[in-house]
Amino acid sequence: MDERMLEYEFTFVLDGISLDDHTAVQRLTEELDALLSHSHGTPRMTVAGEGPDAVTAALAVVTRALDLVPTMRVVRLDWDLVGVSDIAERTGRSRQNVTQWVRGQRHDRVPFPAPEGTAGHSLIWLWSEVNTWLCELGLDDGENRPTRVQMAEIDWRLHGLRRTPLTLDIGPDRGNVTRVAKQLVALAGSDTRFIDYLRAHPQMRGSHGQYTIVVCCPQDRAVDAFRRLSAYSHPVVLAVATDTGTIHTLIMAPGYDNAAENCELTPDMTVADWFGLMRLSPNREFTVTAGGLTTIAVRSPLELTPT
Repeated sequence: MDERMLEYEFTFVLDGISLDDHTAVQRLTEELDALLSHSHGTPRMTVAGEGPDAVTAALAVVTRALDLVPTMRVVRLDWDLVGVSDIAERTGRSRQNVTQWVRGQRHDRVPFPAPEGTAGHSLIWLWSEVNTWLCELGLDDGENRPTRVQMAEIDWRLHGLRRTPLTLDIGPDRGNVTRVAKQLVALAGSDTRFIDYLRAHPQMRGSHGQYTIVVCCPQDRAVDAFRRLSAYSHPVVLAVATDTGTIHTLIMAPGYDNAAENCELTPDMTVADWFGLMRLSPNREFTVTAGGLTTIAVRSPLELTPT
């Protein structure tokens, strides 16, 4: 027997998207019939989702939204807290009527929901609970919303969806490459510096919206690492771990073939040697004579310390 599918309305707090990004907004509005808005400078998305329960519906619509706009982050639900004035406006009743409901002076067969807290000197309530209470009076807005418990579970589940998507090019599995790759995946979901670092450079995303990271050992030949990097048509991150556990990351982008600024890598140089040159000449471009005139420019160094 098929589970009964219900439609729920959600409002999510977003990050990593601008309402000026017309392509992203168009994808969400056309594919999900979503409404995007700003509240105090923070983008929000109101959208309906179907499922046998609110949690399933929320995760399904969020997963679809992230497929449409991979750089966006769904931070949490907007729990929609309301005061007496908000309730009066949404129901078309007076503030006095609403105050009577709150005090149990009218329609007291079922107690009015307990307040969520206060804002200044005024009580506030969870709109989903108020809306359920209003249903008996025929004054609800007709929308299904998650319960308090479901909201908490949705927010908890969203935490697991916040990881920044990575494509890891680890090359030959040697040294500590695999360990570093696993650490980078973990950092992409927990380290705000690393997440912001990646999201500040959207040009590093491939065709599927994932950030490309090439992981090398310090002992690898620099020319081999160079060839792996130059195989990409877009900027990528080069990540190398030191003996102390620190991960050095650099953005490697196609250079401008300015011969006066080029530094040639020789066959006997290691990646560690290359990093030494980068520190000495942070604005130089690098090239390998064998294999063409491709040059690589180095940008935005960042040191990460996995816990």
